[in-house]
Amino acid sequence: MGQTLNRREFVRRTALAAVSLPGFAQGSLARGWVGEGFALPRATRGRPYDAPTEENFRGIFAILQTPFREDDQLDWEDLDREVSFCVRAGAHGLVWPQLAGEFYLLSEEERLRGAEVVVRAAAGRKPVVIGVQAPVKEVAVKFARHAEEKGADAVIALPPFLGGAGLDTVTSYYRSLAQAVKIPIFIQNSGEPWGPALSPSFVIDLARQYPQLGYIKEEVSPVAHRMAEYAHSGVMKSIFSGSAGRNLLDELAHGSSGSMPACEFVDVDAQVYDLAAAGRDQEARDLFRKLLPMINLEEIYGLRLMKAVLVRRGIFKTAKLRGAGSGGMDALDEKEMEAWWKDLAPYLRV
Repeated sequence: MGQTLNRREFVRRTALAAVSLPGFAQGSLARGWVGEGFALPRATRGRPYDAPTEENFRGIFAILQTPFREDDQLDWEDLDREVSFCVRAGAHGLVWPQLAGEFYLLSEEERLRGAEVVVRAAAGRKPVVIGVQAPVKEVAVKFARHAEEKGADAVIALPPFLGGAGLDTVTSYYRSLAQAVKIPIFIQNSGEPWGPALSPSFVIDLARQYPQLGYIKEEVSPVAHRMAEYAHSGVMKSIFSGSAGRNLLDELAHGSSGSMPACEFVDVDAQVYDLAAAGRDQEARDLFRKLLPMINLEEIYGLRLMKAVLVRRGIFKTAKLRGAGSGGMDALDEKEMEAWWKDLAPYLRV
């Protein structure tokens, strides 16, 4: 029997395989790359969480998955439809392309065009955050300037993630981004293999020097305690988590602004957040309990689960992963998902 990989390990291995392909640096796949009873804190409770501003993003910012046709070409129609789905489902913001968006398998041209598609499809209805990470700062700056030019509300960037970048390189990378654009910049702190794990004090110091960097997506454990440190600093404007939002309520209690989960159940994620932000704590917990089995399945099956759900919900035509064959979820896994789906069905808005 084959080994089952959890979500983070699946993404890690897929991405490392992609960037280690012969000719990766020169090929079209990566052209331009070389050269993701509690009480809410006073600051969160009662805020206009359904209308975040660029100075104070809050809520559930959906990480969009990238749709591919069976021939491995990006499906622009499905990407447009995914944006509309997230908006109608109640997402507070949109993010593309990050780890769950398979950015590491997209060419530079695809990333630039995709940013335009997402911004245009959102049409100002929700804030759009465009992923601009790259192994070197020059390429990240190019992506960031393009995103700002096309109307993105913010950008997000992992640190440099190839070559064992040290903190001096990371500082130079984020400084270059802050000097290149005027819009907010989220630092995504996911740890190895996606660049060095950054300490809260390092991130806070960067934000003090460059206020545009006062936005964080934190995924290094213990996430909730790191969020408390960010919140107490008085420097960070928005403090988000990832990891499928699996610890959302505890993180909110520690000062989180929200989470950036994959988008397949964004309507349920958003309802949990909205209930918590409105002070309806027990209702938030009751609904979150219904979502947790699906988060568990996502942790096991990763992108295959995310895309299978989007197919089931009529958003994607295929659950294709670029360059990958079939496999992942078998009939018994599908049966397990079906059993938990019944509990969530009443809360699916779209």
